[in-house]
Amino acid sequence: MIKQAHKLLFIFLIGATIGSAPLWQPVAHAADGNPLKLSWKVNVGDGKILLIPVLVDNKVLVVSPKNDLVALDAKTGETKWKYAPAEGVWKRGIKADNNQVFACLKGGIVTALNAQDGTEQWRVNLGINCPRPAHVTKDSVYVSTTFVGAGLPGKPLTGAKFFSIDRASGKINWQFTSKNYLIQTATSFGDTVYAAGSYIDPNFDDDEGGANRFQAIDIKTGKVKWTHESVDGFPKTIYATKTELVYIAYQDYAYGLDAKTGERIWERNTSNWVPGLTGKDNRVYMGAANTDVYAFATDTGKRQWRYNIPGGTFNYILQTPAVDDDRLYFITQKGHIYAINRHKGEELWMHNTGEIIRIGISVKDGVIYTGDIKGNMYAYKILK
Repeated sequence: MIKQAHKLLFIFLIGATIGSAPLWQPVAHAADGNPLKLSWKVNVGDGKILLIPVLVDNKVLVVSPKNDLVALDAKTGETKWKYAPAEGVWKRGIKADNNQVFACLKGGIVTALNAQDGTEQWRVNLGINCPRPAHVTKDSVYVSTTFVGAGLPGKPLTGAKFFSIDRASGKINWQFTSKNYLIQTATSFGDTVYAAGSYIDPNFDDDEGGANRFQAIDIKTGKVKWTHESVDGFPKTIYATKTELVYIAYQDYAYGLDAKTGERIWERNTSNWVPGLTGKDNRVYMGAANTDVYAFATDTGKRQWRYNIPGGTFNYILQTPAVDDDRLYFITQKGHIYAINRHKGEELWMHNTGEIIRIGISVKDGVIYTGDIKGNMYAYKILK
């Protein structure tokens, strides 16, 4: 039983840091001309950047190595404001939407900030930690909690909570106490919010996988509509459409569930470790450690295309791809940024940053943002 929890804790801790030290060499197939231009580079502290840049209100949000939330001007890299609460900000616990920033602080506190100047609008003590980003809708913030992770004691191994909070006032709409020790970042569609978590099954004693639950919850009342249980292991990412819920878990298969019943309708082998997935419309995108990048249809799981990343065994995708219009952007273990036609899976260009980067990228208004292991943030203007 404890082995199961330790295994999932290990997966939680390694996150996007898996991979061998890369060899910084250009690849032979690089496109003629430079597709990217470095707009600015800013250091926010000595240490690794662990959060994919969060973009809001013409600003780039990053959690510094000292656990402060820093807002940089998206055009210049200039620091616009800094939020440095005494509790410290969880390095991955940041979400932003429509001029608001939602930050999870150590000690079980959630705050809402004005994206323009970083001032607190409200704070709520949940009594349980939320080191992963919230899910935000027009009116509410959905906060997932956990007992397991870096900086947490790991006890007890049950009772993780899921909160719905009014985003204007900070009032708790409802809370759901699960039988899980961890709940992953949620997603929603229509009148349903979906939560995924891990729990201890005393009858499961395999070296791969682990017990998990996927639950559809009424967005207004917090009442559970259905529960799907499996032994696929730690749930990494979930994505919902009107008719399906798609997810990646520890065993690195992609799965599709019926959104109305929770019944499994398809599964696809990704052939190797996958850090997570990105969804857009009726398609999901993901990259595996065998250097393949996939697109799957959400309704059938049918593979739409497969692209193999050149550059050697360890040149696989970091975290999840970023979707921007008709393109899919991602960065690899060797610091190579790729642009792919997201409909056909055809490479448009590759750019070698030459930097040691261990997080994914964000894209907005023709600019790509990322950060490295030395506390540097980068903005690259897309030229073609």
